[in-house]
Amino acid sequence: MAPSVNPAHIVSVIDFSPATLANILAHIEVSTTFEHYVYREAELDAVWSLTDFSLRTERDVAVRAAVTDLHEAAHRAHDLLGEHRIGEAVESLRPFANA
Repeated sequence: MAPSVNPAHIVSVIDFSPATLANILAHIEVSTTFEHYVYREAELDAVWSLTDFSLRTERDVAVRAAVTDLHEAAHRAHDLLGEHRIGEAVESLRPFANA
């Protein structure tokens, strides 16, 4: 779980580690306003970009498959948030936060 969860703050996304994803999920789960969800979508955009950069250089087939799965899940969660399908967004990311 994230050390401190305030949905009005933006999560710093410097990687796509399980800890970062767990922090984003914790913030999604307590978000309640339009602004909160804009922040969460921006965080998921950052995860998507980082995974995209990784996919451009990753040569290991197993790592590449795992990163591809996360890349697609981040995109899906972003879109689900936009549709106010919060539970589904959380569930699409949860496997990656528990890795």
